[in-house]
Amino acid sequence: MWAIVKASQLVQLVSSPKSVVINDIAHPKEIFIHWKKDELKKIGIYEFISGTQADSRFETGGAISYSVDDKAGTVTEKITIKNKKLTDTNEVDEKDDPILDENGDQVVTKGLKSIYKEQIKSQAKSLLSSTDWMVWRFVEDNTKKIPTGVSTYRVSVRTKADEICTAIDGCTSMTKFKALFESTYKEDGSIDVIAKMNDFPSNKDIKEYER
Repeated sequence: MWAIVKASQLVQLVSSPKSVVINDIAHPKEIFIHWKKDELKKIGIYEFISGTQADSRFETGGAISYSVDDKAGTVTEKITIKNKKLTDTNEVDEKDDPILDENGDQVVTKGLKSIYKEQIKSQAKSLLSSTDWMVWRFVEDNTKKIPTGVSTYRVSVRTKADEICTAIDGCTSMTKFKALFESTYKEDGSIDVIAKMNDFPSNKDIKEYER
């Protein structure tokens, strides 16, 4: 990506090679492919350095600004990034009075903790759903025993979901919250410790029972 600069001001961003007109002179798209950086700089085409994008899981992106360095021949993008809130927010109006919904209940904007705990509970429910039929069968006919492997797996899923939700509740900072999503790796690139948020038990040993 390149930036066209005039009088130390960003004029245009060029995402891919194309013909351009600079100072009333037309240049073919090939200049972006064959010209060296210094040659492009002489006519006002600078290297563009992209800013760090917000991680939509935890952050929102805001205002974008550009810094022009004529000496280096670069334009650096800066994106204002703001952390999302970890905890729920009770919404209020301009008078600081509670905003109520049509039922008269407090309007609440969920924070990341609530959002991700809901996701974990939903994931656990989905993992259990394929063997729910065995539970219902046992309720109706207790001679149809649930295999030990299935029972063990179902308990493990529920236990792990509770464990993850407890870990989420225990986060007192965004740094700690983000750490729940991070796996650690061995020197060969394989996973050493899987991220807490992804640490549900494997269902490989109960595949034959799933429906």
